[in-house]
Amino acid sequence: MKKTISLRLLCSFFVAAMSIMLLSASDSLAQKRLALLIGNSAYKNGPLKNPVNDVTAMDSALTKVGFDVMVLKNADRNAIGRAIDSFGSKLKNYDVGLFYFSGHGLQVNGINYLCPLGMKLQGQSDVPYEAIDAGKVLAKMEDAGNRMNVVILDACRNNPFKRNFRSARNGLAQMDAPTGSFIAFATSPGKVAYDGKDRNSPYVTHMIGNMNTKDMTIEKFFKQVRRGVMKDTGKKQVPWESSSMVGDFYFAGKGTSSSSSSSSSSASQSSSQPASTQQQYTPSPPPKPKKSKDEQIMDMILN
Repeated sequence: MKKTISLRLLCSFFVAAMSIMLLSASDSLAQKRLALLIGNSAYKNGPLKNPVNDVTAMDSALTKVGFDVMVLKNADRNAIGRAIDSFGSKLKNYDVGLFYFSGHGLQVNGINYLCPLGMKLQGQSDVPYEAIDAGKVLAKMEDAGNRMNVVILDACRNNPFKRNFRSARNGLAQMDAPTGSFIAFATSPGKVAYDGKDRNSPYVTHMIGNMNTKDMTIEKFFKQVRRGVMKDTGKKQVPWESSSMVGDFYFAGKGTSSSSSSSSSSASQSSSQPASTQQQYTPSPPPKPKKSKDEQIMDMILN
């Protein structure tokens, strides 16, 4: 009887140990990653040189480190809204979400807004109806219930609409990252970022330059980006982050697979193109079903 009990305890201990090993191993498997990249350059008031180029560069860099990428260029409010809704729905089937916006951004009463093309602003009271609330983008990502989210806002250029505002302020306001989220700004709160004299902005230049560095945590990654941007701009632009990350995230290396296949959905719209012609995003095919942990444990015992 005692031998039977001891054998059962031993088996239970073995199964528990194997379960822990499998859970640890699963953390190192490649994460499913989805990114939405939006770049607006063709503003009627205050056109920008870099955003569309920046999105193209980010698309290539993120695809190489295993992201499925959705791309939107020169889009109006309706097109951006649809893309964000689609992104939020698809994100439920992914581990990591990344949202990147490059273009004009502004703050009104402490709320950050991303500027689409075709905005009609007579005053700052029009902003909530014409622009995209950055906080609502983050909320949409939270609703997906995935493991972690990264928001990168390269939208701190000079506000071309500030002459119409009662209380114009430069740059974007500080945002606090919810648990499991990381928010990165091209420059510190209330400051202005450079559009860049070259093909890409200083911020994107250093992001894509560091993205393939293996085993670099996201915190260290953005420290490297900050050093590079500060050097290039003579310390006039200082990138800033807000983090409430619980686990570690690496663009390349630990827990990732840069060789995994990634798809890129692309839709672009000029300021004169009707929103109804915007390309619809199609979800990626579902992954093949995996064996349960019990089945994996039994396979390991039998083999």
